[in-house]
Amino acid sequence: MAAAYLDPNLNHTPSSSTKTHLNSGVERSPGTMERVLKVFHYFESNNEPTTWASIIRHGDATDVWGIIQKIVDCHKVKNVACFGLRLSHLQSEEVHWLHPDIGVSNVREKFELGHAPEGWKYELRIRYLPKGFLNQFIEDKPTLNFLYQQVKNDYMLEIADQVDQEIALKLGCLEIRRSYCEMRGNALDKKSNYEVLEKDVGLRRFFPKSLLDSVKAKNLRKMIQQTFRQFANLNREESILKFFEILSPVYRFDKECFKCALGSSWIISVELAIGPEEGISHLTDKGSNPTHLADFHQVQTIQYSTNEDKDRKGMLQMKIAGAPEPLTVTAPSLTIAENMADLIDGYCRLVTGATQSFIIQPQKEGERALPSIPKLANNEKQGIRSHAVSVSETDDYAEIIDEEDTYTMPSTRDYEIQRERIELGRCIGEGQFGDVHQGVYVTPENPAMAVAIKTCKNCTSDSIREKFLQEALTMRQFDHPHIVKLIGVITENPVWIIMELCTQGELRSFLQVRKYSLDLASLILYAYQLSTALAYLESKRFVHRDIAARNVLVSSTDCVKLGDFGLSRYMEDSTYYKASKGKLPIKWMAPESINFRRFTSASDVWMF
Repeated sequence: MAAAYLDPNLNHTPSSSTKTHLNSGVERSPGTMERVLKVFHYFESNNEPTTWASIIRHGDATDVWGIIQKIVDCHKVKNVACFGLRLSHLQSEEVHWLHPDIGVSNVREKFELGHAPEGWKYELRIRYLPKGFLNQFIEDKPTLNFLYQQVKNDYMLEIADQVDQEIALKLGCLEIRRSYCEMRGNALDKKSNYEVLEKDVGLRRFFPKSLLDSVKAKNLRKMIQQTFRQFANLNREESILKFFEILSPVYRFDKECFKCALGSSWIISVELAIGPEEGISHLTDKGSNPTHLADFHQVQTIQYSTNEDKDRKGMLQMKIAGAPEPLTVTAPSLTIAENMADLIDGYCRLVTGATQSFIIQPQKEGERALPSIPKLANNEKQGIRSHAVSVSETDDYAEIIDEEDTYTMPSTRDYEIQRERIELGRCIGEGQFGDVHQGVYVTPENPAMAVAIKTCKNCTSDSIREKFLQEALTMRQFDHPHIVKLIGVITENPVWIIMELCTQGELRSFLQVRKYSLDLASLILYAYQLSTALAYLESKRFVHRDIAARNVLVSSTDCVKLGDFGLSRYMEDSTYYKASKGKLPIKWMAPESINFRRFTSASDVWMF
């Protein structure tokens, strides 16, 4: 299989201009496919769930598995074999499950050239589940959370309006508990907290429309408060498992069913059920017990084709170990037969641990089989390059352009500073990730520029380094007289961030030392200057999340500047930012930030 690769020079957090460019399509010659693929997924991020996606660049030799592997590797998934890629047409509701061995370029040429590319949606989903999957996924948190978000989304779209009122209440309250697990069990009894949930977050996020429309607001509030108390002591993981426990009897998300017929004609109409518990089974009518046909480890080969009759139905044939003849299933169309084949093939790979597909493609007359893929050398690892590769060396690559919590400096390296130009001085402060030193930046224009240098304490892993450099990525987007300016970065270990030096130090200690000498006019001036900085951040759609006197620096007796952007986040298209993890300054936080981990420009003002 062709693997997916990440270009180290690529900026993974594009500016708004980059996003506009991607939305409008990559430049290409007429009649050629753009080489960028947007893949929606259920890895939770700080944006609205409908926007969770990764933008992938692919080459001509990149296959579907390369795309899947690149995305799941970024999220440290263990159960990679459970994932598949689904292509659906938004208007016709046509659905195709893409086999991992298929080339991405072939897929796009086959489907997108016949319809407008905007009409298709590529979606990463968990499709193949092992037996006892919940117990297995407890040890694999990214996969457990992904499955939860996927199932919850399907439940809300497909059956939430039809389930019993009590079940809908419980499932909705479990999602509240999971989303805001730091919130006390009786927090919703307080009117202000409930109103934040109702008006700011929105009850529609948790409960189906039918429930909200059929119950009066006052009664609904009491029902939600009472139900929420039942789950007061559950943590995030326990809330997820309880959600699955309540949902499973009314919604079998762990199996797929297909209306088809056994044999090569439509004599015996059945519903074929495929899943980890059933294996391959069929039902002749509703309410009947399933008849077991085969286990996945018994399947030896899978073939699908189109009937030669005028109906052009799809035919699926499986060679089963110990069976005298192949198991034949007739599907309403070739597409459904292909989707069934992919599902069974995925389960067979999962159960047996095989890397080769069980599907046998019929060889057309005149075709010659391709030679087998050579084995990797001992010093090579599948999916990882042993050296840096440029576009000119191969087209066999895929790149993530916009992925949550990743960082690289711009490809032009316009903020990179040579270490020999920096003279490191005494330590003047300590931060969350490292110490701050006074220093000198030597340039031809200014041979002795005084600067502040933030060092990284333990940049031994890429993840720590990325989090540390996130502050520089944020700061380089600001240009305001009362916000500390970024001078540059040194991205090689040891990693440094170089900023302008505010010689008077932190505002907190400055005020403590001069509390008897500062006049009211100076205090009002400082407050005004900081308010202009906050207004500027709001205009740029950033929340600081750590407004405190210790993070305000005094440049001179009549000028203060806001600094320490380690917790700052861009709100993108949302009106708020939701923190998913990490330490937060609780003493200064607004109530909605404490209870719901929601941060807005208004919560910055509260801290101010």
